Amino acid sequence: MTEHRVYGDAVAHSLRLTAPPTLMTRSLQHGQIGMSRFSIGADQLGMSPRIPPEDSFIVALYLTEVPHHELWSRGRPFLSQGYAASAMRIVNLVDEFSALITCPHETLCFYLPRAVLDEFSEDAGGARIADLACTPGAIDPVLTGLGASLLPTFEQPAETSALFVDHVALAVCAHLAQRYGGFRSTGPAVEGGLTARQAERSKAFMAEHCDEDILLADVARVCGLSRSYFTKAFKTTTGLTPHQWRQRYRIDKAKAMLLETSTEIAEIAMACGFADQSHLTRVFARLVGDSPASWRRRRRA
Repeated sequence: MTEHRVYGDAVAHSLRLTAPPTLMTRSLQHGQIGMSRFSIGADQLGMSPRIPPEDSFIVALYLTEVPHHELWSRGRPFLSQGYAASAMRIVNLVDEFSALITCPHETLCFYLPRAVLDEFSEDAGGARIADLACTPGAIDPVLTGLGASLLPTFEQPAETSALFVDHVALAVCAHLAQRYGGFRSTGPAVEGGLTARQAERSKAFMAEHCDEDILLADVARVCGLSRSYFTKAFKTTTGLTPHQWRQRYRIDKAKAMLLETSTEIAEIAMACGFADQSHLTRVFARLVGDSPASWRRRRRA
């Protein structure tokens, strides 16, 4: 019987994890960034099978403490140590790793194929990244924060937009490349942000596709810019990421429908691009400080 495998599941497959919660970018041309949450339990204890070599980097961000962990390369001990919660480690799977798992733990794992780093460096206007390397067990507040922003999405994947996943994944890639790969951009620095026309076109595109799951690359393309340049320039211009701007646009549209129509809140949620009424309610409460139903009653009183 043929095994079911999915893109970027090398580590999960080695750990005998079936379909762990995973997010994947969708807008890169030559490969995608995978982000998985691994819950390592009793079934994973012991020595894992070797992972077939591939030129891909795995960044492990430990969500819980691991007193002792052993990494083996080509059948020989490579790294033996413990990890605190929020500690990280980077390995390149080209060295054919296996691991001795000694205790249950939780890990957030980033999968970055070489092709993704090459595409990023070309897109950002810099030299090719030769390697990613960090001190095993280092704690990186930036990576920890980016990882924390992803954790709720694993619990509610239906409410996760591709725009948000692409934004966070690109931020992770940029941070790793600059801090652990020595990347330096030779492209134009983002200072003044978008031109008035670019800002107008990007906002109009996101508004027109308010109820669709668009990609960061789609929005950048209408401005004639790379993803990395557009993301920085958009925030410089608006003070918001594209994902944040679109969430606020959706909430403003929902407010207008709540005030001007008698449409049911569940229908308003779908019309404004939310997964369902509960999704709209959570975002509405976070940004407005009230539920849609209560806000409608008070404004109509």
